[in-house]
Amino acid sequence: MKLHLMTLPQLTCRLLGGLLLLGLISPLSAEVRHNEREYRVEILIFAQEPGEGASERPGAPYQPAHPANEALSLGATPFWHSLSQRTHPQVRSLPTQLNRQARALERSDDYRLLFHEAFQMHLVGRDRTVPLLIEGGERVDGHPELLGQLHLSVARFLHLETDLHLNHFEHRATQLTQPHANSAEDITSLLSEITASSPMQQRRRMRSSELHFIDSPQLGLLILIERAE
Repeated sequence: MKLHLMTLPQLTCRLLGGLLLLGLISPLSAEVRHNEREYRVEILIFAQEPGEGASERPGAPYQPAHPANEALSLGATPFWHSLSQRTHPQVRSLPTQLNRQARALERSDDYRLLFHEAFQMHLVGRDRTVPLLIEGGERVDGHPELLGQLHLSVARFLHLETDLHLNHFEHRATQLTQPHANSAEDITSLLSEITASSPMQQRRRMRSSELHFIDSPQLGLLILIERAE
């Protein structure tokens, strides 16, 4: 009697075929796993004036929670560092390509560029992705104008989840009395506080190599994701 020995690829195919028949794995699983790989990502975030008829108004000041231990940072994130008292690893930065779009935003009176970063990272399924910490814009007393987190993941399509907040500051002058040996001197001090925040909390399904635009009344985002070479 002859024994037919199967090669490893043949054995793997037979095993996968059996699992498919039993309904234990999805026929899309192989495609999903294949999409988990290195990607080049470029993101521009900008402030904008709400369009005519926009009814959404800034809400209460954003109160950020401590970021997850496994979070990564996009660029410099000193506020997140001070909040969590730990340094989060930065993703690998790359030269930017959407420079024409960035210059157009900077020249416009209707928009104000807050953040522009290109980076490379390994994208995985939503259940294994980690938050990306982000901050940008002006800084007032150590608080960034733009603050929040992003989640990037991949399945059949690329997915982006935004939890971004545009902080609004109020500056007010107060009189402080500085005592001296023989007299007291009034000193004017400028205090700044966050009075409101405008959120962008959205989910978007995307295709690679396409420039996607996401907006809320006071924030806009351009994102381009491509497979890394």
